Amino acid sequence: MLRLPHQIPFRAASSIVRRDEKTADGIFFWTANDTLTAEVMLVEAMAQIAGSIVFTSRGFVSGIDSCEVTRAIDAGDVVEIHVTLDASFGGTHRFTGSGAIGGVEVVRGRFYLAESDAQA
Repeated sequence: MLRLPHQIPFRAASSIVRRDEKTADGIFFWTANDTLTAEVMLVEAMAQIAGSIVFTSRGFVSGIDSCEVTRAIDAGDVVEIHVTLDASFGGTHRFTGSGAIGGVEVVRGRFYLAESDAQA
């Protein structure tokens, strides 16, 4: 979590449970006090957890190929997120990710993260 520049209210990832060179697992905990919609924060949490794999300082979401949230996220829901680094192209990185509540998948998608100019 120390690699993430995001602070409340923009830190969507609650914790990173496990991380290696290509994958990361983390938690997204939704509360009724969050300012943005659950779906937006859920996708941002996936991106933040993915960023922990490739960024040493700052980066940003540069694209979303596809993302599907298959069920409403309610206050108090804990989403277990898994992301995988599929490929890197210079300073751009492609990931796939999914999230589940109680073992039932509620989100899946493919997205891109890019390194800021300061890192490239």
